[in-house]
Amino acid sequence: MAQQVPATAPARAKIELRPTDLKHVFLCDWNDDGLLKEIAVVMEAPDGSIYGIEVDKLHPIDKGRLKKFLVSVHADKYPLWELLSQGQLNNGINPLDFFHTNYVRIKRPRGAILGGGLASVEVYNNDQIIGSKFSDPRGATIATEKPEMM
Repeated sequence: MAQQVPATAPARAKIELRPTDLKHVFLCDWNDDGLLKEIAVVMEAPDGSIYGIEVDKLHPIDKGRLKKFLVSVHADKYPLWELLSQGQLNNGINPLDFFHTNYVRIKRPRGAILGGGLASVEVYNNDQIIGSKFSDPRGATIATEKPEMM
């Protein structure tokens, strides 16, 4: 019989991150192709997953926007997602919204167990068909006279 692993178990392998000179920026084999890429780690999840931005895919303007937060006074005190959430870009957009919508990708470690399986589904005790409390329209008749208004 196969060994059962709890749904909240940590991944079997950890993603290797090599630090760089900038806080929150690491070298990582992001695509599992053996090439190290510069990744700005926005968040590390408890299951070992990494939410990151591939720096080489950013436009030079966006690289400057990101670097503004990476070299800020508080960069060593807070995670990158928090630094971005508290800022504002020169066009008025929240940086966390901007980078998350356009650039953030998730890398999960090998052996990671994704939630949302059958264990998280609620079972209903009532097996009635949806809409079974409505009347059956097949027994209705069509009135040919106009209803009386009171």
